Order: sequence, then structure tokens, then C-alpha cells
Amino acid sequence: MSIEQGARPWAEVSLRHVPAGRRIPGPVHSVSVSIPDVGSMTGFESGDQAVLRRIPWGYPRFRAHPYVTRVARLVAGEIGGPAEDMVLTCSARAAAAAAAHAGLAPDAAFEALGVHGVRLPRDASVARTRVREYVQHTGGHLSSRKAEDVLLTAGLIDAGLIDDPQVGSAPDGDPAASVREVLSDAYSARSVADVSLHNSGMNAVAAAVAALSEIQRANGRRRWIQLGWIFFDTVSLLEKRVVDVERMVLPDPFDLAMVARAAAAQAGELAGIVVEVPSNPSLQVPDVPALREIADRAGCALVIDATIATPYNVDVLPYADVAVESLTKYATGSADVLMGAAVVNAGSSFATRLRDGLARHGDEPYHRDVARVAARIRDYAARIDRVNANAVALARLLQESSLVRGVAWPYDARSRANYRKIERRPDAPGGLLMVDLRVPLERAYDRLAVAKGPSFGADFTMASPQIFVAHFDLLSTPEGRAVLRAHGLHRDMLRISVGTEDPDQILETFEEVFGSPKSPASPVG
Repeated sequence: MSIEQGARPWAEVSLRHVPAGRRIPGPVHSVSVSIPDVGSMTGFESGDQAVLRRIPWGYPRFRAHPYVTRVARLVAGEIGGPAEDMVLTCSARAAAAAAAHAGLAPDAAFEALGVHGVRLPRDASVARTRVREYVQHTGGHLSSRKAEDVLLTAGLIDAGLIDDPQVGSAPDGDPAASVREVLSDAYSARSVADVSLHNSGMNAVAAAVAALSEIQRANGRRRWIQLGWIFFDTVSLLEKRVVDVERMVLPDPFDLAMVARAAAAQAGELAGIVVEVPSNPSLQVPDVPALREIADRAGCALVIDATIATPYNVDVLPYADVAVESLTKYATGSADVLMGAAVVNAGSSFATRLRDGLARHGDEPYHRDVARVAARIRDYAARIDRVNANAVALARLLQESSLVRGVAWPYDARSRANYRKIERRPDAPGGLLMVDLRVPLERAYDRLAVAKGPSFGADFTMASPQIFVAHFDLLSTPEGRAVLRAHGLHRDMLRISVGTEDPDQILETFEEVFGSPKSPASPVG
């Protein structure tokens, strides 16, 4: 059975193979694309032109959306120069900051046809790279819906062809206020004023780190601790000095003594600690209450990314100065919009200045993206209930498979005790599982009849060879593979994002590849 745009909701027809290059879930604003086998993923990440012709889409923060590319051509015609020299951004702030990060003159930033961007120099490859990395790592890209509206105004798209029925289903009144209200309640924030909305999840992360760095710099504090192996774009913010700070990497998030020693040794210079609950891609959960105590002794901030666990499963705001989340993922579930949020702990000593800094260092989302999130976020809690139950059942099945060495998730042996300190209820792991395979990745990934491509947190189950997606450069060299192994990562690892489908159907789909359980399931933990 094929999956066609405009058919039944994706989660009702998702447990099947999806042809290579098909947008996931289908509409033009989809954030993922089907890359259904390891060979195609290798070609996609290595830039093989034959593969890219079959799979022309990508995650919109990494690869320009086709609408954005068309707008770039319009802009080039308006201001002169090749379209490939135009990097479009979501705001004047993002354009100016990207130009500055690349060492370009202020006039490299422009506004044309109602959009902002940076004109790249023709003969400076380093500057070109730095503009693009700033936009990617800070989530400052131009929204595909904003690009669509520009093309509509220019008469290059027939309004009747727009496939965006979601806007009409948004709540009446103020969609942004609706989103803030749901998130304020989910995080148990003191006020909706503590919630800021951003152009993407990474935009929220970048704004939080930049705002706190600005505050702490006045006190001579410039150093951040990156705790564990976390999402590569967050790493890049610090490593590439997209935010102008110094970085210290503490590789083992479970070694509290190491963290305490490092924080004490750097106490006068330490600006903050950034962690994920759980981490991406290793799914490790640090001891959050203990980290709060360490941060207090050192006088530094604590930033917690709760995207994977979600605020309905974990209570992290009491320990964080600010919590950040990608609303692209579970909060929306539809995989067709990029947006993020930051939630300030009103009890933080940084709270007042942090609220102001988030506004100055971040970018507001486009109004149509906000409307889409508002229409979906109303079902956030119910969606997570179904995801939790399905993830627990699937984890049990995978743990008993002879093809599997182990399953990383919040309830594995190393993370369980830490996770239970912050969980709001039992058996609530969120939807991500990282499966350590005993067999070559191809044997599982290529055979699985689910959506396969970048992103996670959708209503529908997805699989991803995440080490290929996030760290293909490391996989490509012996030295890089050694780095991965030092962090417990290797090529034959499969990330599963569990959806809301009927649990029996999910289990049947995975049993076809991993086999039926050999014994009765044991209790979680």
C-alpha cells in the first residue's frame, strides 16, 4: 500500500516501507525524508549526486527547503549576484550575527522582498562556511512557510495549491499565547511570561547559552561545561565558538565526582553547564538534583534540554535556570514545523536578565508556524501517554532479541536511578530507544517497515541510523571511529522513535526483524 499526500493520518498507515526520497510525512512542510537503507544514507551524507537526485529533501535546518531556494533566486534577481551566494535567515538579528561570526562587513547582511539574509563572498570559503554554520547551529534559517508566503506574493505559487489545512484548525485568538500556556503548565512554570518561543529548538538553545554567557561575562566567567556526548549542534555552538565562550568537555555524565572537581577548580570562571535529559544520541541521564547543587556551589547556570524526555515525563525546571525544548518533536508530533521554546525558572538568580537576553539573542517564530504548533500542542499530554506505553512494550521486546546487545533508554541500568529522581510518574521514558546491535546495521535498518529518516518525536514510529546522520564525518576515518567507540558509539546502532500507533501493530512490525520474545517480559527496572 502506498502512502499518498492527503490520505488518512500518517500514524494510521505508517508501519510500512516508504519509497526513497518521499517526504515524511508527506506535505510540503515535512521536516523529514525517507532514506530507507544504509547504502542510501551513506550516499546522502557523503554527497553522492546520484543519491541526492533520488533524495533531494532533507531536514530544513540542514538543507535549504525548496521554497527557500526559490526565494533565494528571487532575492538574487532583486539585489544582484548568484542565488547560491544568498543565505536567507529568519530575522535581521540572525543575518547580522551570521555576518559578524564570519568576519564580514555589516553590509553583507541585507533585506530584500521582505526577507533577511547574508550575501556570501565569492572568494572566501572560510567565511562562506562560517555563515552557514551560524545559521544551522543557531536555528536562524528562513521558515518554509514564510518562504511560501513570499512566493505567493510574487505570484509564483497558486494559492489553491497550498497544502496547509492546519492553520485553519489553530485555536481562536492568540496562538502564541495558547502555546505558552500549555508549556507553562507542562513545566510547572510560575507564569506564561517565563516561556519564550523561538524559530527552532536550536534557536532556543543558542539564545539561552548566549544570554547566560552575556550575563556571566560581566563577572569574568566565560567557560561552559558540556556534560557528556550531546546533540552535535549544541556541541558545535561551544566547540566552534558560535557563541563566544570557552568549552570544557566532561565525557562521563555519571561521574559526579569528576563534575564536582571540575566545577570547583573552575568556579571563578565557570559560566554554566549544559545537559540533556536524556542525552542525544546516547540516551544517558545525569543526576540532575546533584548537578544543581554543583552549579550553586560554583555560582554557574544550569541549562537543561528536556526535548527527549518531555516536561510531561520529567520535572526539571526546579533544577534548571532555563529549560529548552524543540517543539518540532513530541510537542507537535506532526513532523511538519520547526519551532522551539525556552522556559525560565522564575526562582533563578538570573531570571530577570535571562528573560531579556532570550529575546535579544533569539528569534521569534513565523506566525504560521506558531499557528501550526498551537493546533497540535493541545494533544501533547495524550500523545506522550501513548508514546510512553508503546516505548515500554517495544523496549522489552528488543531487550530479548538475539540480534540486540543492549537498549539504551532512561530505564537502563546506568540511568534508571537518576531518571527516577526527576520523573513525574513511573513507566514514562519518552519515545527514544538506542539499540546496540550484534549484527550489521543493514540487517535491521534496511528490513524495518517503518518511516526511516532524520528527526524524531512524531506521532508515527521512525527509525534512524543516528550515528550516520549526526557523525558521518567520524564514521569515515579510523580516528573518528575510535572517538565514537570511546563514547560507546559505533555504526551498528539503531535509533527508534516510538510512535502512537496501535501497540500490537508496532510489536508485530519489529518482530518481523527482531523475532518474537523468547520468554515472558520482565518488569521495567
